[in-house]
Amino acid sequence: MEIMFDDLNHDAQQRLLKEAGVTTPEDMNWDEDPVAVVELEKVDPDSDDDFMGEDLLDDTYGLDGYDPLD
Repeated sequence: MEIMFDDLNHDAQQRLLKEAGVTTPEDMNWDEDPVAVVELEKVDPDSDDDFMGEDLLDDTYGLDGYDPLD
């Protein structure tokens, strides 16, 4: 899915231009090219792959017992 500059609301357009350090979308060819391309992977509801399955909840990343308030 392509996201074009004109798809963004005015506030998002202004923030994007400011972050890119340009004044017009033409400076980045955003008048013709997408500002972003998002690739979405279709999920098969009959699949055994469970994105939030138990495998993601182990301590592989050393987060077991992690308390963000410490």
